Amino acid sequence: MSNTSQTFIQYLRSKFTCTSLSKEEYRRRKWRPSKNTSFEHLPNEILLEIFNHLTLVDIYSIFYGLNSRLNQLIVFSCIRGLIIHTTKENNLYLKHILPNIPPWQINTLKLWHNSSYEQLLNDFPVNLYQVHTLVLRRLKNLSFYQCRQLLKHFQCLETLTMIDFNTAQLDWLDDNNWKNLIDIDLPHLRHLDVRICVIYHKQIYDDDKDNIIYSFTSRYARPNYRLYTGSLLKKNPILEICLTIDQIFPVR
Repeated sequence: MSNTSQTFIQYLRSKFTCTSLSKEEYRRRKWRPSKNTSFEHLPNEILLEIFNHLTLVDIYSIFYGLNSRLNQLIVFSCIRGLIIHTTKENNLYLKHILPNIPPWQINTLKLWHNSSYEQLLNDFPVNLYQVHTLVLRRLKNLSFYQCRQLLKHFQCLETLTMIDFNTAQLDWLDDNNWKNLIDIDLPHLRHLDVRICVIYHKQIYDDDKDNIIYSFTSRYARPNYRLYTGSLLKKNPILEICLTIDQIFPVR
């Protein structure tokens, strides 16, 4: 637990009585007027405000599992936009909190780390099948094939955003891969927003570089079915290709 969270918890303990009382102690106190307010009797608004001062790891380790009301409040605080700061919090959220959120309350999902991709692919929560908007940020060195294995689960996806990608996998440049993703895997997709940097780590001869540059800069060399456009950053011997897609598809 962080020092700030620990200090805050100690303050709460000094202000409120403990929620875990034995039956005998509960009977003794039942008819005795109390000067303190039990923590479990605080209104939801105050409990949610308390959650705002704690990390997700602290909230889960201290409050989750005490009773159904606190469990529902923790889930609600995540739905309304609890900020996740670390990979540890992100993994805890995906493993323990996300699967308990009712599917009709999940419209948008944002993933920002490779561990998110790996965890969802290995154990995909059934409540995500109805997600309409998916945002993937800052994933590193994943191939198109790997991302496609995850995206296949989102059959109802309408908006897909993939930004701040950096990868050395060249299958992102395959036009047929994009075509199959749109036509087969995501039949309900309406909007695709992509910004990906593909990096050649191997040396490319000057003639090859010229051909690649021409295919991106000449409107005559670009196939009609190609979704992406590209800009090039030449750093000998490395070639960076920045793919961009901003496409709206008709209702199918």
